[in-house]
Amino acid sequence: MLDLCYAGVMAAMDSIASKFAEYEYTIKLLTAKLEELAAENERLTSALGGAHATLRTIYSDSNQPAGVRVKAAQAALPHETPRLNPVSQLELAAEEEIEPLADVIRRQRARADRMMLEPPFSDLPKVSPFRPNGNGSDDDTAG
Repeated sequence: MLDLCYAGVMAAMDSIASKFAEYEYTIKLLTAKLEELAAENERLTSALGGAHATLRTIYSDSNQPAGVRVKAAQAALPHETPRLNPVSQLELAAEEEIEPLADVIRRQRARADRMMLEPPFSDLPKVSPFRPNGNGSDDDTAG
């Protein structure tokens, strides 16, 4: 009977030892994964240039899942292509005094008359568009 107890105790000890070895192995795997993630975190948060550079690294990494890449690209988009904002209204002011229309016409007619005295217009016959008597008829009589 003592052998039977001893065998039971030994079986329990073997079971505990195997469980302990299994847990130890699991702890080693988790530690390795934790170190891998810590290294990845350090790489992403290192001096890459800030959040935008981190997002760019994530969306350009083909090993990342598509959903993660899309979210990173959406978050980086406003920093890569700026929004078009409306331009504020310009406040313009005239630099010169406004010239009255009658003065503009007088000046332009004088310029046109000077141009008519120069070639190639100097050879053209001189035609007056208005009759001096102002009655609108073709004859020179006032009437």
